Amino acid sequence: MKVTLIYPKWPKGLWGVRIFRMPPLPLMQLAALTPPDIEVEIIDENVEAVGYQETDLVGISSMTSSAPRAYQIADTYREKGIPVILGGIHPSILPEEAAVHADSVVIGEADKIWPQIFQDFRDNSLRDSYRGSEIPDLKDLTPLRRDLIKKDKYFFTRLLQTSRGCPMNCDFCSVSDFNGIRMRHRPIDQIMEEIEAFSTIWKRRFLLFADDNIVGDKPFARRLFDALKSTKIRWGSMSSIEIARDPDFLQLARESGCRALFIGFESIRQDALQEIHKRYKVREYEELIKRIQDLGITLEGSFIFGFDGDNKDVFKQTVEFCYRNNFNLVQFSVLTPFPGTRLFANLKKVGRILTYDWTRYDAFHCVYQPAKMSPEELQEGIIDAYQQFYSNSSIVKRLGSTALKIKWPYSILMSMMNYDFKHFAF
Repeated sequence: MKVTLIYPKWPKGLWGVRIFRMPPLPLMQLAALTPPDIEVEIIDENVEAVGYQETDLVGISSMTSSAPRAYQIADTYREKGIPVILGGIHPSILPEEAAVHADSVVIGEADKIWPQIFQDFRDNSLRDSYRGSEIPDLKDLTPLRRDLIKKDKYFFTRLLQTSRGCPMNCDFCSVSDFNGIRMRHRPIDQIMEEIEAFSTIWKRRFLLFADDNIVGDKPFARRLFDALKSTKIRWGSMSSIEIARDPDFLQLARESGCRALFIGFESIRQDALQEIHKRYKVREYEELIKRIQDLGITLEGSFIFGFDGDNKDVFKQTVEFCYRNNFNLVQFSVLTPFPGTRLFANLKKVGRILTYDWTRYDAFHCVYQPAKMSPEELQEGIIDAYQQFYSNSSIVKRLGSTALKIKWPYSILMSMMNYDFKHFAF
């Protein structure tokens, strides 16, 4: 018996940029949970074509912007008489929509129910849908099937997950709906075993922790950082700005190997943060940013445009803020009301959703009516902000002023971002 797990291609939006191309961790995890007597293949359409080869069962995981493509792939397989299971964030939020294109829909995290799905399939009793009765606690999580991905096709492959969930619970974020606000962790000894296994595969010792918020549970993070100090690895992850509030905690992160952080600042306007119930204080940003940079940690800041208080001045003001604070890298995105979020419900209620073409829900295209500018102005503003920040002159200036101790990898990243955002067809 053979199962084919597929990750559909991203549309041409922000996440289609090559520098963000990472292997499909959820499918690698499901492959690890598949009974050992079943042959498994993983096809990531972002790096290889879906050939529609013969297989016994197909599993497709999709987010919102890739859902239409997931449905196309599913329909093609089903026309060939091959059953399809759809899962991931989008099918979990809109299972009735997904069910039109699938023999079965998995709602929520599939870790606990994946073996049961295969048993039902073998017994010819596959259900129309499966919903996990409990949120997986991540104990004894089977190591990822890294052997099934084409490592040479990705910008970065050395990643692992230590936790799921995020306590921030922001209005625009779908993490809270899918993974919950309660932090769940893998046992630290299992994390350390996986890191040790990495050292036998790759000589380079930089790892990416693919967590929603590496410091979402500070006591756990402290124990993890203490354990990491002996490994001599270098690591990066997504984090909240909370990591910098306690200088001793931030120093511990640095000593554990932290060299890169992706932090969602979201906006430089306090009313915008209040609008999405983000518990940050803009007036604290500059001091906290400096603490991170003073330790030689590469900082990628994420900013969102399109809040109700934003007008056309917000783009210039945000780029200037990034210049002034010597950001190494930035990600600009359009406020996007993903299905299942409070933002989506609120905008739909007042009739401000402009399209339900899910391919445009890519954090780059405007799919709703902004309050103080047109959708076209919002679109043009974000493109201009990218072009300004990643211009040749801007890169040279920041390379000369940054306090980063190791500039060569950073300069490569900057050059790639510069190329992508100049040549990308938005």
